[in-house]
Amino acid sequence: MSAAARQDPHCRGVWLAYILCAYRVHTRSAVFCGAALAVLAALSGCAVVHGSYRDTDVPISATSRFTPARFDGTWHVIAGYPNAFLPSCPGQTWQIMSDPGSIDVTCGSGDRPVLSSGLGVDPRGVLRVQTSDLDSRSRAFWVLWMDEEGRLAAIGTPGGEMGWVVSRGTELRADRLAAATAILEFNGYDTGPLKSGEP
Repeated sequence: MSAAARQDPHCRGVWLAYILCAYRVHTRSAVFCGAALAVLAALSGCAVVHGSYRDTDVPISATSRFTPARFDGTWHVIAGYPNAFLPSCPGQTWQIMSDPGSIDVTCGSGDRPVLSSGLGVDPRGVLRVQTSDLDSRSRAFWVLWMDEEGRLAAIGTPGGEMGWVVSRGTELRADRLAAATAILEFNGYDTGPLKSGEP
């Protein structure tokens, strides 16, 4: 469950119950209890977060199509993995600026960012969000792929805790989403947990 979700009063009860189950996993009933609570958490929007969605033995690589100027501007999250570092919300939008480097994340029609941070931009296609929990090599955002028009991108991290498909528009054809998803798969990601519409 994300850090933000654990602070949400709506999710806190589910989270505490999940922890109590986890302490008793040696019993069959507790295993069933934990599984049931995981389903309840997901249905209530309080998803339990995986440690990593990527086989880290698979090499990760950034696209040669990336340039900082080309990546600047507004990106809409089309699909993403639940994670403990960026807020989980529908209609998530990223505003990227490379000089000076910054990222603002908003949800839905909200004007106030739910995350606002400095951004280190490596021209080879690696972005470092400058917060205490994200500014590390394993959690750097690698732009794995961009289409020729610069309107669609797949983003991953070496540690595999996060990953996204982002687009300049809010809607995306199924075949285009499939192409971006295939890039995540090629870079070692399990695309089963990938959620459309929000991370």
